[in-house]
Amino acid sequence: MDENEFENDEQQVDLAQEDVLDLNEVMEAFGVSKWQNLGPVESASSSSLSLQVEIEDQRYILRERPEGIIGEDIHFRYDFQHYLQQASIPVPSFYLTPQDEPMVKVGEDYFELQQQIGGELFSTANPRSLDWVASAGSMLGRIHQASLRYTGHQHRWPGEAHIGALVQGYLNLTRVRADESPIQAVASALSNCADQWESVLPSSMMAIGAGQNLPEFHIHGDYHALNLRFGPFGVSAVTGLEAARWEKRIFELAYALFYFSALAWLPGSTSTPPLVKRGFEPERARSFLHAYGEYYPPARGEAELLTDALQIVAPIVAVNGPLEDLFYAMPAEESPDSELIDDRMEHLSWAASLPSWLNRLRRSLPEMWS
Repeated sequence: MDENEFENDEQQVDLAQEDVLDLNEVMEAFGVSKWQNLGPVESASSSSLSLQVEIEDQRYILRERPEGIIGEDIHFRYDFQHYLQQASIPVPSFYLTPQDEPMVKVGEDYFELQQQIGGELFSTANPRSLDWVASAGSMLGRIHQASLRYTGHQHRWPGEAHIGALVQGYLNLTRVRADESPIQAVASALSNCADQWESVLPSSMMAIGAGQNLPEFHIHGDYHALNLRFGPFGVSAVTGLEAARWEKRIFELAYALFYFSALAWLPGSTSTPPLVKRGFEPERARSFLHAYGEYYPPARGEAELLTDALQIVAPIVAVNGPLEDLFYAMPAEESPDSELIDDRMEHLSWAASLPSWLNRLRRSLPEMWS
């Protein structure tokens, strides 16, 4: 125990002896004999292992390797992240085994040691948040420019995980939740959301499908506030590339525009309510698109399709953002108080109004980008 400088008493980590031995086995697989346990990661939202450790005065996060798409090339994400590092994108490093592997397999599980990052989490309430929105736009432009030059193999998701299938899955889920809701007003509002979203999807999908020469390359895959850290000069670290894949860049731009100009990110809160009553906050949308466009302007005809891309991703962002508790947290038998119902109805109203609100911006959004 002393040989590994294992400080579970000091850190009050509640681990059984067999778990300690498992952790030692994992660390030994990385070729590490001396290390310190600094306790679990406070912000970890997953129930899987996520532990702070120190190796030779450097801090890392020991974690189970996040699961990906079945059958995916498990080396792609490491190769792609290493490439982005070489392109000066601030992606944290992985600790390598003596065989230069970024992960180890112990039993049936894979583990990795990722460099622990510093910096501030994004907060809408921070006085610097508007500058951070612009910095996030610039960083996404830099990532996309770098990715355009990546020469590794194309990592594509299977057909059932493509954008059209994903959106249809969320529409189906919305109708299921509407049928299950014990509150009639919420059930009606959910059905209305599905109707409004579904009414614009065919034309938007056709418009994107007919687009000529839309840029495609490997995208970050989950570019939102919780996967960035900020310092005195803007974005200081980029994490969360587990969903990196080959995709049209206009979809990632649409996702990111939602995340940084339509949702509120507040310290200590796991919810992301709408930032404004309808649609996006204009100044943030303009700032993000302008900063992104300085690094990566639209291809010919691409800016005019941004509204269609936003229409397509809107159900996914809404369900995983302002409406999240209706889909993943509220048991069917729950009877929330009137204030909570009012909040949910406001969020549902915001979500249902997105298609018509976005259509009114068909001219102004391209101008913000180009």
